[in-house]
Amino acid sequence: MKNNRGITLTSLIIYIIGMLIVIATIATLTSFFYRNVDINELERLSTEQFTEFSSIFSKEINKKNNKVIECKTNIEVIDGNDYKISYIIFSGGNQYTYKQESNTIYKNNIKVCTGIEDCDFSYKFINSIYQIKVNFKTANLNMTGENAVNYSMN
Repeated sequence: MKNNRGITLTSLIIYIIGMLIVIATIATLTSFFYRNVDINELERLSTEQFTEFSSIFSKEINKKNNKVIECKTNIEVIDGNDYKISYIIFSGGNQYTYKQESNTIYKNNIKVCTGIEDCDFSYKFINSIYQIKVNFKTANLNMTGENAVNYSMN
């Protein structure tokens, strides 16, 4: 009769190979899960940034007797690089500024949105109504050109 004292080297190698297969399978499934979570997180953050900006900007537009004082888009050279700065100033005293250097929109000196790839403000004064156009672009949200947001203010 054979004496069974423990695990043979062959069975140990088979156990290790089996465990490696299980770990590799779990790692693959986990990486798919986290990759999809990251994509959804980027889309959610882009939408949140636009919603936050839009709600603050809409409050400004709806203020009574508020008018556009100035609206410009400039290129500023910082450390040899060209950066776009776009701003709009209202008679209520608030200024909204997009700085490409930091990819941020500010209301006066308070940061409103971050992670903004592009934004610029423009307006037309037609029939005593200000028509303000905002081009807004983040990683997963493109509200520029034909999709730009238009606000009307009396």
